[in-house]
Amino acid sequence: MASGGRLNSYLNPILDSAFDWLLDPAKRTHFVFLFSSLAIAVLWAAFRWAERKRYLLELGNKSYWFNASTLQDYILIFFNRGLFLLLGIPWLILTLDISLLTLDFWRLFGDVASNPITGAWVMGLYTLIVFLLDDLSRYALHRVMHKYDFLWRMHQLHHSATTLTPFTTLRIHPLESVLYSIRSSLVHGLCIGSGFFFLGYQPDSWQLWGATIWILVFNFLGANLRHSHVPLTYGWLEKILISPAMHQAHHGLRSMQTNYGSVLSIWDRLGGSWRSGELNYQLPKEAQPLSKQLLLRRIQWK
Repeated sequence: MASGGRLNSYLNPILDSAFDWLLDPAKRTHFVFLFSSLAIAVLWAAFRWAERKRYLLELGNKSYWFNASTLQDYILIFFNRGLFLLLGIPWLILTLDISLLTLDFWRLFGDVASNPITGAWVMGLYTLIVFLLDDLSRYALHRVMHKYDFLWRMHQLHHSATTLTPFTTLRIHPLESVLYSIRSSLVHGLCIGSGFFFLGYQPDSWQLWGATIWILVFNFLGANLRHSHVPLTYGWLEKILISPAMHQAHHGLRSMQTNYGSVLSIWDRLGGSWRSGELNYQLPKEAQPLSKQLLLRRIQWK
């Protein structure tokens, strides 16, 4: 019994980490967000049932969830989780180091605020700044991944999906995951160090279950439909927010140089890469060997 208890103590953290993409409320693929996206899809279809019911019926089709493309999605989910678990990359330490370097930089221009500036407005403003910088940096890195050949050879793995499901968001090359983790550490480290210098302390952002309130709202309101076949558009709001249909268009073979944004579409409008979600697109038709993609060999899609 004692040895069994020790074995469970070792295995439980591994299993928790392997499935945190489904059980962590800070992740888009948390099961609550999957159900909320399904509910939104049902409401969307109900308004024009005769025309849109086919999208819901497709969800019950076994071939939608199990095919050559989605099998690669599932393999990559557990491959990436296992790899990062084994490596034990200290992202928290990196974030703290960046925050200290940022604080030292600001100290070149003066002293840390002696009287802490507090209040609900400080927390709200700090949360907004973190969100905007995080979203802008995601847009910038995403756009760069499309521009330079070596980076594109990583990112093409995500674009090679022939079927979009909510789990396609985790279809990422391990090297690309490293780049996005470094991006996250940079943004949060800069915000932590700057917050301590200008405010005199490290303010908390508005968070719930480990995620900022903006991201939680975004995830709850159908973020998982971005990687799906449900062409939900936002109408005039698409000039501000990336709709599921806009991101689906980004996966199109002839329209992937548009709609790089994650949440806000204002970056695409400023960068000249905005495209409406109401236009048609075509996904790759043939699944590519996963080994070829992991080895960063260029793909010629049909």
